[in-house]
Amino acid sequence: MVATDEQLSEAVDAIRAEGCFAYDTEFIGESTYIPKLCLIQLATRSTLWLVDPFQLQSLDPIWSLIADPEITTIVHAGAQDLEPVERHIGRTPSRVVDTQIAAGFMSLPYPVSLARLVFEMTGWTVPKGMTFTDWSKRPLSSMQLRYAADDVRYLPLVWDRMQEQLTAFGHLDLAFEECASACQPGAFLPDLEKQCRKIHRRNPMRSGQWTRLHHLMSLRDECARESNLPPRTLIPDGCISDLARRNPTSIDALRQLKGMPRPTVDRHGEAILQRLAREDDDHIPDRPEKLPEETAVIRVQIDAIWTAISSWCMCHSISPALVGTRNSIAEWIGTGGLEEHGAGPWPHGWRREIAGDFLLRFLRSECTLPMQWKDGRLVEPDDQN
Repeated sequence: MVATDEQLSEAVDAIRAEGCFAYDTEFIGESTYIPKLCLIQLATRSTLWLVDPFQLQSLDPIWSLIADPEITTIVHAGAQDLEPVERHIGRTPSRVVDTQIAAGFMSLPYPVSLARLVFEMTGWTVPKGMTFTDWSKRPLSSMQLRYAADDVRYLPLVWDRMQEQLTAFGHLDLAFEECASACQPGAFLPDLEKQCRKIHRRNPMRSGQWTRLHHLMSLRDECARESNLPPRTLIPDGCISDLARRNPTSIDALRQLKGMPRPTVDRHGEAILQRLAREDDDHIPDRPEKLPEETAVIRVQIDAIWTAISSWCMCHSISPALVGTRNSIAEWIGTGGLEEHGAGPWPHGWRREIAGDFLLRFLRSECTLPMQWKDGRLVEPDDQN
């Protein structure tokens, strides 16, 4: 247990000497914009520490470890756990290995759970059952502490064994590349464009509505951050969509909007009206093109191409879900991809090399897709692994 600054310093020194450590956190994020950090788990091959952030003056030594390019940080599905680094010390995580991402390069599903990965790589069964516990309460029970410790206990061993398999598959560099791309500056900020596209996909908007949606999403995020509230608590997605479509022009009209929280109108009503009235769209991305109706013919095309890409990826021991989705293929076809070919759905990076180049050659009838079922997975006929 780490409950003093001196104990934290000793743990950090030990980790630096080791050069590699596993990292995880327990937090509560349902009621605040910034999740409340309640426990930090650290582990090397020889020692495991449970850090109580409520007892410490500063956690910067941990954030500095994660940002150190000389230290390997092992996480599993670690995006939310890594977010505090950039926020607290203004540096990005460096040399991070996310075992959930790496597993997608070695014939395992993506995303794979920690329990499944630990069992696949070690044969150990990780107990479950504390997912919804209140980590802010003290003292923590021995069962809670054991559960938290298990989140990092096996990761150093798991990563050692994963490196061997990734090297055998020839995918170690791809795994490092994808993990690094997930830690680029700003990667942990809210993706407002993605949120807008999701709302637009459910119910397409006209140009002016699309502009208002972006202005409102930006305002909601600003107000939520200022009030330390979850954005959807401040204005639910359904309300923000209705606001963009209906364009109300008075406080009374805001109050009449179904599902609109009254406290939000009272505190931010004037700001909402001002954003709705803005017409500038200089920094707003283009509205997604409306895709053609998915007829029977188009559906067969999408399914056939996605099946071909999925099979190709599985033959090369890569999870198709790590490469893309059926929706990404549908959007590519719906915007003229089959006719133009161009750079394919993935214009650059390892996805272009692994899947994009194959797809373009496949569509031009320049290659075939031979495969067979062997040892429980798809392989190319000459694959002896």
